[in-house]
Amino acid sequence: MSFEFLAPDAATIAEGRRPEPRSPIEWAHRDAGARLEIRAGWRVVAAYGTARAEAAACSSSVGVADLSFLGKLELQGKPASVAAIVAELAEGAALAPGQATLSEGVWWCPISARRVLAVTPPEATASVRDAVEAAAARAPEYVSVTELTTALCSNAVVGPLAREALARTTALDLRPRRFPEAGFAPVSVARTPGMILRQRGDRFLHLFGAGYADYMWTVFVDAATQLGGRAVGTEALGASVGGKAVAGA
Repeated sequence: MSFEFLAPDAATIAEGRRPEPRSPIEWAHRDAGARLEIRAGWRVVAAYGTARAEAAACSSSVGVADLSFLGKLELQGKPASVAAIVAELAEGAALAPGQATLSEGVWWCPISARRVLAVTPPEATASVRDAVEAAAARAPEYVSVTELTTALCSNAVVGPLAREALARTTALDLRPRRFPEAGFAPVSVARTPGMILRQRGDRFLHLFGAGYADYMWTVFVDAATQLGGRAVGTEALGASVGGKAVAGA
C-alpha cells in the first residue's frame, strides 16, 4: 500500500501549475485578516497586521502561529535499524528518550524506540524524504517511511508566557530543568493526542492530527489572548528569533 498521496509535492499539475498546499484552517486565518504569502510552494500566514506588533507579543507575552507547512516524515521499524538511519542522516546523532536532535534544519524526534518523526523545513521535505527512503531501502530489516505532512498540523507557541499557555492544556512539566531545550514528548494536549517539542528557549512546537486544527487553534489563541498575547504570522516569528528561518529555528 502506498501513502504517496499524502505528499503535497505529489499533487497533479493542472493547467500548467501545481496546486498550492495550505493550512486546513486557512479560512479561519482569512477571517482574522491574515495576509497570505507563498513559501516553498505553500500558502502561509505572513502576518495579521504589522509584523512588528506581532513580534512584540512574542517577546513580551506569547504568540501562536500556524506552521502546518512543516514537513513531517515518520520512520518505523526495529530500533537498531531506525537508529542507524537517523545516525546516518543526522551527523551521527544518537537519539535518547525524550530528547530530539536538530541537524541541518531537520528535527529528529523519537516517539518511541521504533518510531521517529522527522520535522523538516518545507523547502527540504522532498529531499529529506528521498534521503530517508534511500537509507531505509539499504537497511538490513524493513523500515517504513510515511509522509505525514498533511496528516499532522503544527503550531508554534513562542514567548516568555508560552509555558503558561501550554500549561492550560497539558499536564506535561515544562519547567526548564524537567523539559530542556530539544525536549520532546508525545502527550495529551487539550484532551487530544499530540506531541510537544521545545525547540529552544521559550519556543515550542505542538504537533497534532490535522482533523483537530480548528479546535487547537481556538484553544491556543484564546489562551494567548488571555495572557496578553495573540495569533502571529511567520514574519513575526522570524523577527523574534533574530530573523532566522522559521522552520529550522
